[in-house]
Amino acid sequence: MNDILSVSDLTHVIKAILEEDPDLQQISVKGEVSNLTIHSSGHAYFTLKDEESQISCVMFRGQISPLIRPLLKAGAKLVVEGDVTVYVSRGQYQMQVTSIRDAGIGDLFQQFLLLKEKLKEEGLFEREHKKPLPAFPQKIGIVTSPTGAVIQDMLRVFERRYPCVEVILSPSLVQGDLAAESVIRAFRRLQEEPDLDVIIIARGGGSTEDLWGFNDERLARTIFDSAIPVVSAIGHETDFTILDFVADVRAATPTAAAELTTPDRVELLNALDSTKIYFLELLQKQLNESEQFLDDFTERLGWQMSRLLQNNKSQLDLLEAQLQIQNPKAFLTQGYSITLKDGKKILSSEELQKGDEIETVLQDGRVTSIVK
Repeated sequence: MNDILSVSDLTHVIKAILEEDPDLQQISVKGEVSNLTIHSSGHAYFTLKDEESQISCVMFRGQISPLIRPLLKAGAKLVVEGDVTVYVSRGQYQMQVTSIRDAGIGDLFQQFLLLKEKLKEEGLFEREHKKPLPAFPQKIGIVTSPTGAVIQDMLRVFERRYPCVEVILSPSLVQGDLAAESVIRAFRRLQEEPDLDVIIIARGGGSTEDLWGFNDERLARTIFDSAIPVVSAIGHETDFTILDFVADVRAATPTAAAELTTPDRVELLNALDSTKIYFLELLQKQLNESEQFLDDFTERLGWQMSRLLQNNKSQLDLLEAQLQIQNPKAFLTQGYSITLKDGKKILSSEELQKGDEIETVLQDGRVTSIVK
């Protein structure tokens, strides 16, 4: 009788056996989702099944990120990871799921999506953090392999477009397990370079595994913290890495990065010629307008001077007429005369005495007389 167990005792024994078995912990199981319920608490309950069997699953809300939530739907084929546990109240074994991924994608891509979502939520991809590229850089740093074709292709672009720019190469591994750390060290060396205008991180195309070093979280945070603008140029146009999202500018290819970071000298020369022509035409137009203004001014000045002289002549004529009216000689022509004594004009007969000699001024001469 001492060996008789209660239902609870038996359930706990089974729970202990299952949950202590390492082969049943942190396992991955593939199946199709059915009977999905998202509880008001935010926890997800569903059944994972295949052609022959099924298992109940629970995924607590703390494990359901915004990236994972769209994957939870009826009929979805998933790979779930978690532990086999026993739900004591029902005496039922189940999987406590910690992560899920689409059964059609690989582990690396799942890691890529999870890291992308994490950094996006932290704001590392926000446009407000993106720094503009300088219009006329004097010094450009490049992180890439010193032996690959990438650096040679970029140097040819610089020489063709903008040969005056100084290029500083910071050698780095661009593939393999040590690539991320190597890129970080090469990038930090460039940050110590004085007066550096922009940094390009470049690599040619390759498989997901080849480019995996550029999906490193530490590298992403290093780039985000940079005070110098960063251009990512990893792989081909269809290749995307975490670095592409965190960099200030993403270029489709390394040669495209070289073109994005430099102006075209031919276009600059053409622009200078156009500007020169514009200012010459503007100067000529201003000179023409100045000459026309001078002509107009000269004409107005001549007209004003003529008018002034005419006004002055009229005033002079008026003064002359007034003077003529007051001229004593004008009276003489009308039959009047002027009497003088000792050269002084006589106005009254009382000024004269008998025997005085006087002089009478007439229109055409003078007459001397003696007062009797």
